[in-house]
Amino acid sequence: MAEMATKARAFQDFLDAKEIKAFVSETIENDPEQTTVFRSHVEVDGQQLPLLVLLDRSIFSMIRVQVSPKCKTEENELAVLKLANDLNLKYKPFKLYFDGEGSLILDICMITPDEKAEEIGDMVYGMFNVMITFLNENYRTMMKTIW
Repeated sequence: MAEMATKARAFQDFLDAKEIKAFVSETIENDPEQTTVFRSHVEVDGQQLPLLVLLDRSIFSMIRVQVSPKCKTEENELAVLKLANDLNLKYKPFKLYFDGEGSLILDICMITPDEKAEEIGDMVYGMFNVMITFLNENYRTMMKTIW
């Protein structure tokens, strides 16, 4: 079994202490950064959106939400990219983009040094609250633009 990075272990300890069972974790074998992926979902407007928390040895931690899978088309690409750009300019912690499969992705990158590892759970859950508010305010507009 691969060894978890300090932040990943601290996040797992946070989840265990709070008895949060919403995540399944996987530490990537033979990864020099000791990346652990915590998988869950977030409910927005009645939809279950896949959510990942990516923790490793780097100074960065990532929260990733798949807003809409494989939704990019020739007809909607420009409008969705314009909306994503407008939202990226307006909301500092979020970056929206199409991945290689044409899915609309929301990333949140946080600076999380190991010396602050004991705070990782509170930091991630604080960003969840901000992210959920953002998605609840913008999800319908994003979906109208996509469809």
